Amino acid sequence: MRRVLLTLILCAQSASMSVAAGLAVFHTASFGGSRSVSLSLAEGAVSRDPTFDFDVVITLSEFDGGGAVLYRDGGRHKASVRCVSPATVRINSTDYPIDVSARPGTDWKHDLWSALCNAPVS
Repeated sequence: MRRVLLTLILCAQSASMSVAAGLAVFHTASFGGSRSVSLSLAEGAVSRDPTFDFDVVITLSEFDGGGAVLYRDGGRHKASVRCVSPATVRINSTDYPIDVSARPGTDWKHDLWSALCNAPVS
């Protein structure tokens, strides 16, 4: 039942966060006001690993101060996310614990966890 609910949440989150490019931005970092880097969810599914909830693909884009794309990373960066305690984001084979009380925007891994695990359900 939990996995079915998580699948519905992921589908709803992906649809609600869509932007023109078809990506769901979950974190943006600014550098001196003239440039920013955005991390986006390009793909997502219920995790194949039963100890995680989601498997996702992350993309990276760099923008100038006016919003024009300066660089779009062609890589497909995979991550896995566990919503329940201990909240975790796995990149490659490294597990990063998530401080669920952290403020949004402080850490991209927290923002990824939050985008998936705190998705509104109606």
